[in-house]
Amino acid sequence: DEQGGNPESLMDFALLPQHQGTLEARAPSAGFVQAMDTEAIGQAARALGAGRSRIEDRIDAGVGLMIKKKLGDRVEQGEPLCTVYHGKGGAESPESVAARIQRAYQIGAAAIPAEPLILERLA
Repeated sequence: DEQGGNPESLMDFALLPQHQGTLEARAPSAGFVQAMDTEAIGQAARALGAGRSRIEDRIDAGVGLMIKKKLGDRVEQGEPLCTVYHGKGGAESPESVAARIQRAYQIGAAAIPAEPLILERLA
């Protein structure tokens, strides 16, 4: 409220900005997610309008990405890696953004060991 938001949107999501459509970035092959270029994925989100390059750029709060597959996950060819929630004002087309996301994933035949969620406990 102090920053101009509508607190009622916490109870009624229809009050939030809405996306225009969705598109899936799909796995080009079966295997395991061996690497993800998270910077490239972030840049793809920016190209949708979910971020800005310059302070005067407008952010579209109705667009974004939902990551479906993460490091180490098994994927089948054609399975969604990420859902692209797009609007009409991005710097790139939704298809171009989905292609960027596909290229950001490295899928290989070998499974990789899972990284621990907790690295250490501080007293």
